[in-house]
Amino acid sequence: MFEKLKAMVLNAEKIAVFTHENPDGDALGSSFAFALGLIGMGKKAKVFLGDFDGDTKEYMLIRGKEKMADISPNECDLKIALDCADFQRISRGGAEFTGETAAIDHHITHMPYAEATVVEDAPATGEIVFDILSEWNVEITKEIADDLYIAIACDTGNFKYASTTPKTHRIAARLMECGAAFADIARELFYKKPMEYYALFKIALEKTEIFENGRACIMYLSDEDFEKAGISDNQAGDIVTLPTKIEGVEIGAYIRKRKNGFKVSLRSNEHVDVAKIAVSFGGGGHIRAAGFSSELPIDELTKEVRAKMAEALLTD
Repeated sequence: MFEKLKAMVLNAEKIAVFTHENPDGDALGSSFAFALGLIGMGKKAKVFLGDFDGDTKEYMLIRGKEKMADISPNECDLKIALDCADFQRISRGGAEFTGETAAIDHHITHMPYAEATVVEDAPATGEIVFDILSEWNVEITKEIADDLYIAIACDTGNFKYASTTPKTHRIAARLMECGAAFADIARELFYKKPMEYYALFKIALEKTEIFENGRACIMYLSDEDFEKAGISDNQAGDIVTLPTKIEGVEIGAYIRKRKNGFKVSLRSNEHVDVAKIAVSFGGGGHIRAAGFSSELPIDELTKEVRAKMAEALLTD
């Protein structure tokens, strides 16, 4: 099933693993798990994260970072990007993603950019990595199990999102059998929050607007809001889910000011395909979770996003 990718891996000695910029739990977990699997196959491998400062709980929980080889991307025979649907979002700007390349991804809006592409409609890229390593008879060590559990738990909302399947639970069970610290991971990622997070939560609630008879919600946060709360983006990643946690809301949008414009994260609960909305703005993602970037003025952007959300609810 993964024959072409396997042939490329077997022919390479040094392999660079990339993911998307501002990596989340799935990006980190799947990338480090795959790199550890490559090392287990006798390859020299390293995950390259670019400007990411590592100030997230997900990164702190990742195992096996010290086992990465002392290599640079330019000396690698093969470059593999994980959990990245668009070349423009590859870590380190994609400038070093040249030569023989491959991609492993679970985004249904994936735009092919590599010589070999493995794209499956899975809840997390971590699931695909598990399938690949299992098919290749690579030992799932405790470190790999921890990283894959982080990947899958993060992109399934600790197994509560609709994307979760029976297979997801079977893989999680297998990772537990391999020693994954599932209880510690769940507690650290989903339950323990600093007080600063709740300060931001309060600000976010005050800046939340509900419309379309309570079925849509939009929220905008600025740098000043994060500074006031005393917390960074990396420490408050799941604030993105706040709009759709409100009872009655089907579709939510979180607008965040960025250096060169805005990032819009879209979520839905049961019916709306937010990937279609994201694609209409030049972005992408999944049916229930998608996003895009924009340089429109905030008032114009908010107006257009609201209109798209209202339209999506009408066609629901």
